[in-house]
Amino acid sequence: MAQDIKYERLPIKVVMPKQGTERKVPGGGGNTPLRPVDAAYRNSLSTQVNAIQAAIRTEVQGAGLTPIRVRLIKSGIAKSHRPDDIFKAADCPIIGVGGPGELFIKATADSLVRLTQVIQETSSKRSVKDLSCIETIELVTPLSRRKGKRPVDILKESPRKHDGFIAKVQLFNYDSDTQQQQAIIDLERVCEVHQIKLDSKGYSRGSFTYGAECQSSDAIEAISKVIGVRSVGSMPRIKMIRPQFHNHQPCENLPQIDSVNDVPTVVVVDSGVVSDHPALSQWIVGRETHVAPQYSNFEHGTFVAGLIAFGSVLNPELQGVDSNPCAIFDLAVLPNNDPEKGETDSLLENELLTILDLALQTHSNEYKVWNLSLGTDVPCSLDEFSTFAEQLDNLQEHYQVTFVIAAGNYESMPLLSYPRKGDQLQSGRISTPADSVLGVTVGSVSHVDHQALDTPLNHPSAFSRHGAGPSHIIKPDLVHYGGSCTTDGKRVTGVRSIGPLGTTENIGTSFAAPLVSRTLAQIYHKITPTPNPVLAKALLVHHARDPRTHLRVPDGDENFFGFGLPQSVPYCLECSPHTSTLVFSDVLRPGYYLEWDSFPYPNSLYRDGRYYGEVSMTVSLCTFTWIKMGQ
Repeated sequence: MAQDIKYERLPIKVVMPKQGTERKVPGGGGNTPLRPVDAAYRNSLSTQVNAIQAAIRTEVQGAGLTPIRVRLIKSGIAKSHRPDDIFKAADCPIIGVGGPGELFIKATADSLVRLTQVIQETSSKRSVKDLSCIETIELVTPLSRRKGKRPVDILKESPRKHDGFIAKVQLFNYDSDTQQQQAIIDLERVCEVHQIKLDSKGYSRGSFTYGAECQSSDAIEAISKVIGVRSVGSMPRIKMIRPQFHNHQPCENLPQIDSVNDVPTVVVVDSGVVSDHPALSQWIVGRETHVAPQYSNFEHGTFVAGLIAFGSVLNPELQGVDSNPCAIFDLAVLPNNDPEKGETDSLLENELLTILDLALQTHSNEYKVWNLSLGTDVPCSLDEFSTFAEQLDNLQEHYQVTFVIAAGNYESMPLLSYPRKGDQLQSGRISTPADSVLGVTVGSVSHVDHQALDTPLNHPSAFSRHGAGPSHIIKPDLVHYGGSCTTDGKRVTGVRSIGPLGTTENIGTSFAAPLVSRTLAQIYHKITPTPNPVLAKALLVHHARDPRTHLRVPDGDENFFGFGLPQSVPYCLECSPHTSTLVFSDVLRPGYYLEWDSFPYPNSLYRDGRYYGEVSMTVSLCTFTWIKMGQ
């Protein structure tokens, strides 16, 4: 293991921007039709458009426009095949995408007439190619806005708050101030008639997403009939794993600290951290609470904070957990959800987003790592990113911070085996907001060996949810040790942290995430000037390794291990002898790529016109490319 190496380690070199040559990406998918475009095919598409015109004549006259769903044939879903030209010619721009091969276009009464003309008369090679990609052109129906659910089912799934049930509503983005304002007015008019209270707090202005307080299923149905509405569903509840403490021991020999002024800090966005713990309280640099006293339960947040402050001391057997000091800022947001511990309440998605935005306004310049050991019961879609994740990404981009997010826990018995079996591949998928692109999503691996019961050492924990994320992005990003249990739940060995009665054990991806958070906080702290989040994440990921082999995670396993288990500081910030690591930081323009012709390579590894050695790259958001060369 890297921690046992005694020789001197070497720095990483950063290559300044504008060192490469910009070249245009050769392009396009050609203009060969993907299917025959004959008179019968044109007539079929024209008939579909005419049916839409007849069905929505009244709605278009009122709203002025309508969204239309276009489904593409399977071989035409690549971006290079997207039928932009034909819809531009008819003044029906694409305003969004849904699942694979699903586009939404904006249409008016006049543009639908033009679309019919274009379908019948266009003859250019590009337009004919566009036509060949289309399977159907159809209405966006109230049922499709509800994702196939009945209004009464959405009402039952929606959390009760105040005097009603809170649903989540999202409008289409028409990319026009006038048209968008009309869509908002249409929604507000219907809400006024049905006494529905709308609230956009927590969501960015450009997302056109609202919380809607509904009294009945009739209100849900009325919203789903508004022509500018894209989706209607229940407002997700934010949850944490209920702590199930066991194997209690007294607190002994926990490290003390004189000052936390020059120590990296992780913001613990959780249930709150107990204020009177003699050892842990010294590591708290600040507190902010959004939980009413009668709903306070500090157990979960205290356990997370204990792993950040004392992870290596309490779990000396775990690899990848260093002894570097790390402080905590306590941001209490999660109310008690355990009736046995007192009064209960719930936290909703829009409420959490509002709290995060307010806290980031005050603390984002000082604290760069925010630990979110929380989530929802909503599995992530393979087709589209959740609104929750999109809003978290907006916050991370705006405030230049990184959220470390638990992948989610699978709680139905039997738990998940490895390799996954049968329908576990679908039911065990990560839950929102673990589909955040800019965040670091963390799964759990087992630190003990239950090989006979499908949970071997260093393999995914039986409760740890897996990827991939939407659009097949790699999720989780990383793994760490969050405890182990057998698939029947009868044998449990947790990681150790601070509990109500001293130190105790618990399991969950909630407790793998803080071990990654503390390492990321060290990376931010050690580099001057403070790196941007993309570079910090790239440093964290680049030196991660498969905990089973200490090598790169093999193809096919990334949906369960991500890029692996991260190395601690300083090993993730340095190179070992006989290797070199370069960071290329630059900006890629759409349609172009960067080429480095004079790439530095050791003369000793160049013989007879050939280059020798091992080269690996980590690409982060198409912005940072890492090159590592080794003899």
